[in-house]
Amino acid sequence: YSTESDYDSMGIALRDSIDFNQKNTALLLGGAYTHDKITPANGTPADTKDTVDAIVGLTQLLDPRTILTIDFTLGQTQGLLSDPYKVVALNGQLVPEKRPDSKDKQIAYLSLARFFPVANGSLEGSYRYYTDAFGIQAHTAQLAWYQKLGEHWVVRPLFRYYDQTAADFYAVQFEGSPEYYSSDYRISALTSLGYGLKLIYAPNSRI
Repeated sequence: YSTESDYDSMGIALRDSIDFNQKNTALLLGGAYTHDKITPANGTPADTKDTVDAIVGLTQLLDPRTILTIDFTLGQTQGLLSDPYKVVALNGQLVPEKRPDSKDKQIAYLSLARFFPVANGSLEGSYRYYTDAFGIQAHTAQLAWYQKLGEHWVVRPLFRYYDQTAADFYAVQFEGSPEYYSSDYRISALTSLGYGLKLIYAPNSRI
């Protein structure tokens, strides 16, 4: 549960994994439900949003040093999906944006991790594909190295590539009578490169 002056959110999530194949394979099953209440401070009428997600995944130990993970997620959101604080230029006038009141999404995730005893570290690569009913498709590729330093410390450099197409109803300005319209930069086309460095401390030496 979380609350803000103009936003309340309540959610529940359940997930479990089942081991088989002599614990070399794990099946992941999960689901989540979230109910949000939006009360905009600009006088826009209050409304709600409901989201349901389901995930199924498989983790396979390929050998004592290599792990493969595959996940698939399906989700649906219904309710107020427009941002009540965003406006667009429509026929020369500033009006509130308008998005569809429902959205389906699909996500596929793949990762491969391998430990290298000589370096006392592990390499993890992952790829995530996202698509939804708004017309957005996104690709995320990530590469990270986990270097052990003694028994309790790990340093993790990371590189990430992200590419996203724009939503079907995105534009800087609009003319005519479109059914939906938004100029929110978060649903525009985007390509980014990211990198980072993280230092991790674990009291348990088994990391």
